[in-house]
Amino acid sequence: MDYKTLAKELFEYVVKSRKPALEERGHFSRGEMGILICLNFNQDGVTSGHLSEYLSVSTGRVATALKSLEKKGLVVRRTDVTDKRKVIVFITDSGKQFMIDKYNEGIAWTESILRKLDEQDATEFIRLIKLIVSKS
Repeated sequence: MDYKTLAKELFEYVVKSRKPALEERGHFSRGEMGILICLNFNQDGVTSGHLSEYLSVSTGRVATALKSLEKKGLVVRRTDVTDKRKVIVFITDSGKQFMIDKYNEGIAWTESILRKLDEQDATEFIRLIKLIVSKS
């Protein structure tokens, strides 16, 4: 089997049929969704350094994204009570609701994709995706 030819076919098809990413559709800059995802799973808050490591982006990029997210009311930065030199970032209630809405949109989109397949193909598709991800 020629995996490279198959990879090119899949890649070109996805690129040609690509819809705008969540960040492009929702007026979000690069990294903002990643920050919200990280904060959503870390309810106790995290430092901007942690976000930088988690997303593999510069601290400057994180600072810019946090400023934008704060303006949107989705995150808040607070000085650490035990170490005044640290700033901890928290997701707001609005940010949590935003993530719930995005999650529901993602589930609806995924369901619409899977409905294009019959039950057996949909189950096989999920099995293959899990296999690929588990080997990464």
